[in-house]
Amino acid sequence: MMRSRKPMTSGKRAVEVREPKTTDTLCIVFSFKYLVDVDDVGQSLKAWAAANEKLLLGLLLKMQHISQQTPAQAQQDSAFTIYGNFPAKKVCDFTCPPQLADVANWGVIRDIAGQKGRVAGFLKENVFYIVYLDKDHRFWKSDRR
Repeated sequence: MMRSRKPMTSGKRAVEVREPKTTDTLCIVFSFKYLVDVDDVGQSLKAWAAANEKLLLGLLLKMQHISQQTPAQAQQDSAFTIYGNFPAKKVCDFTCPPQLADVANWGVIRDIAGQKGRVAGFLKENVFYIVYLDKDHRFWKSDRR
């Protein structure tokens, strides 16, 4: 006579999923989701690579440096500047993409391969979305001294 056995229980364990905490301890990451990759007022990635290898290399090195910092640290370090709303036409040669009209944290990563090189975009939590490549400093033009 055979003994009856208890049915075997599943050996699978419950998978715990944790959402990352959105605090100031998160370092900055970058996204090219909204990059305007055309040659007009701004430039394309190909144009940056062709014009001067220092531009693209400078951008990568700057991104590497900034990605080790929190947003507050990067602003304190002057690695980038957050202006707020998209700049007014009198100080900006760019136009705001329609899908980004409600964005409030526009800014630039400064000093890429020299004093003029900039990357314009916006910060949302700890993600800096790169929108424009600006080798001629035309996103937020400063007054000549």
